[in-house]
This record gives sequence, structure tokens and C-alpha cells, in this order.
Amino acid sequence: MKTSKLLLSSMAISALVACQPGGTLNEEEIQDFVTTHFAEKVGLDAAMEPFLEDLSDDLRVMNAMWGEVSDYDHDAVKGEWFYEDSVTSEVYDINIEGNAATVMGSTSDYVAGIRSAKSRWMGLVIKENGKLVWKRFMWAPENIRAMDFVWPSVDTASARDAYGDMRYAMLNLRNSDGLKISDSLVDLYPDWASAHLGQLHYYILAGDRKNLESSLEAASSKLEGASEAEKTLIAAYNPDLNRSERLAVLAKALGFAGDDPHIRFWYVWLLEDTDEKLAVLERGLRRQPRSSVLNNMMAYVLMNRNEEGDLDQAEQHLKLYMTVHNEANSYDSMGDLLVKKGDNEGAKEMYLKAAEMHPDFAEVSTEKAEAL
Repeated sequence: MKTSKLLLSSMAISALVACQPGGTLNEEEIQDFVTTHFAEKVGLDAAMEPFLEDLSDDLRVMNAMWGEVSDYDHDAVKGEWFYEDSVTSEVYDINIEGNAATVMGSTSDYVAGIRSAKSRWMGLVIKENGKLVWKRFMWAPENIRAMDFVWPSVDTASARDAYGDMRYAMLNLRNSDGLKISDSLVDLYPDWASAHLGQLHYYILAGDRKNLESSLEAASSKLEGASEAEKTLIAAYNPDLNRSERLAVLAKALGFAGDDPHIRFWYVWLLEDTDEKLAVLERGLRRQPRSSVLNNMMAYVLMNRNEEGDLDQAEQHLKLYMTVHNEANSYDSMGDLLVKKGDNEGAKEMYLKAAEMHPDFAEVSTEKAEAL
């Protein structure tokens, strides 16, 4: 007689439960353990000890979106992970089998009153050395479902990492960093069109038409094997495009890579209607609530929404930007907001902080501070 896979799985779980030490659990203590565990994941270094105390010595974890299962590295935990202001949890189901409990639920993370992340999870809780701990944990962050990006067509780990660093620098206006990485990628991968993105970004923002045209010509000669998303994003840097033409190209790019924050930011930048800007940004932030560039752009749209602006809401988005990313651009932007709020001293402090954080902001942010 053939034993079903379901029965085998049930037997395996029962065997795991039966061998766990400790007494019978109850739903109330499981609920309290889970709620407290997530609520304590705030406060930077202060969160580390209670977090680690809630983990089994041999905890195994799985990211359900990627399918990766591994032993949890307790020594890798850092206080800087726990930057949220608050974390709330909702328990959907608790199933107790003697001295172990399977728990399913979700968590929401908040920074400056804005939900910065949401995850759904399932875990196994046992009693180990007289206290409740997570024995197994599987989660699926909602933002990881956002997969439609301009992915690099060069498939090596070093190229992917450098490409990610380049684009992150571009999104946070560390343009000289993006240019430097781009130059190195062009040298290392002479046939890769998207290696030129950092150059294109730098030259178009600097108004350097000669170098922009040269880089665009080089990138355009390497499009064989590039994805449609790569091709369309590169085409959007054509300096001969007018506003409506560039909008059309970027709309096409969003069709190929709708989750890409770079494309969405640039598209919003060219829109003229405030309500349209807000709608496009809100859609992007639902997918990527922690995005640096989308939160920054949302803050500026809210600042300039009307004569007075929605300054308090704008400040929430900038606080999230500063907390999660700690970029010079976030401080410069906060300086702009504080000027609008009439807090010149606070604005000056923000500008000077931005100026000292990165050379790309040294001149412009210092000038803003000195003008106050």
C-alpha cells in the first residue's frame, strides 16, 4: 500500500513536535510571545538582546519568495536592522500540538507614522531551556513581489552587485559615485549597454550634452542581447526628446519594468498635474514603501501641492527616507522642507549635515545654508 506524501509530511511534523522538550503550551502564552517578539524589534541596539533571546539555538529560516532555507546566523544580527518606530503583528492562526505550536500571521513596520513594510509569515514555536523560542520561521515580505525592474543583462554576481550600487547612487543623487561605477563597468564589460547608465544619468543632470551624446551613442551600439526594459530606459536619455516624447518613452519603459523606482521617479518628474503625480507615486509606494527616491519625490509633491503645502505629511516621508537610507540627499531635502516651515536654524543644520556627508552636496547644500 502506497503512503501519501501528505501523510508522510504529517508524520514528520508529529515526530518533530514529539521530540521537543518542555510542557504543553497554551494559546494565550503563544499569542503573548508572538506579539511581544515583534513589538520589541525597535530601538536599534536595544532590540538585539530580546530579539536573540526569542530564537532557538538551531533556528532554520526560509524566505518564501526566494525559496532559500538556511540556518540562522545569530552572530550576524546588527542593531541597525531595528530602525523602525514600531512593529505591529496580527496572528491569524495558532495550532498547538503538545509542546509545539504552529503560528501564522503578518507584521507591519512603521517609520514616522508611515508603514514601511509588511510581511506574512508562518513559524514553529517551542519551549527551549524553559522559554518560548522560534524553532522554524518562514516569511514573505510584500515588497519582494515587486520584481519588474530593469535587471542587468550581464549575469555575474560582481556585475549585478556593482550595477545595483550604481543605480542606488543614481537614485540618491550621489551622481559622481554613479559615474565612477559606470566608468568601471564600461571598462570591465565593454559590450554591456546598461553599464553606461551612470554616465547617462550624470551627464543629463549636469547639462553636459557633448558627453551625454557620446555615452548614448556608445550604449545604443551595444543593445544586442539587452532586455526591452534596458533598451527603453537608455532611449529615454536622448537629449533631443521633448517633454511629451520623453514621457511616452518612459510610459513604455514602465510597461516593461513597472516596479522600477528610477523610471517611476523620472516619469513623475515630467508630469505636470499634481493629482497624477500623487497617483503614480502612491502606486509605486504600495509596492516599495521604503523606496528612497519615491519617498523623496512624494515629499516634494506634497510640499508644493498648494500654496501652503502638506508639510506635515511631506515630513513623514522624509523622516522615513532619512531613517531607512541615511543619505545626504535626505538631509538636503529635509532642509528644503524646514525652510518652508519657517525653521531656518533647523534647515541650516540639515544642509550642513548633507554637505559633510558627500562631496556631491558640499557646494550646493553649503550655499543653501549660507543663504539663510
